[in-house]
Amino acid sequence: MVERRINFDRDYVDKILKRKKVTTIRRGIKRYPVGELVDLTVDYKPFVKARVDKVVVKRVNELTEEDAIKDGFKSRAELISALKEIYGDIKDKEFITIVHFTIVD
Repeated sequence: MVERRINFDRDYVDKILKRKKVTTIRRGIKRYPVGELVDLTVDYKPFVKARVDKVVVKRVNELTEEDAIKDGFKSRAELISALKEIYGDIKDKEFITIVHFTIVD
């Protein structure tokens, strides 16, 4: 199934709107429509539209400092800590999907 919206915690909205968060990292292997518009939502209510630019699948232990910064974090360690907060016991060898997006005004 291809996801047509991306739901976020309210905490991330400001960073997204200020374009300080231009990716999202999801647990598992996910499919998003590259090149198409999706709704970015909070509590499943849209707050802005974005174009999906690229989708990258890698393992947690392959995440880089650059991945963390694009996702709105100061460091890889801060990103990993946030992933553990959101997903609980996420393992180094687990697959994650990084969705790169651009807000469309």
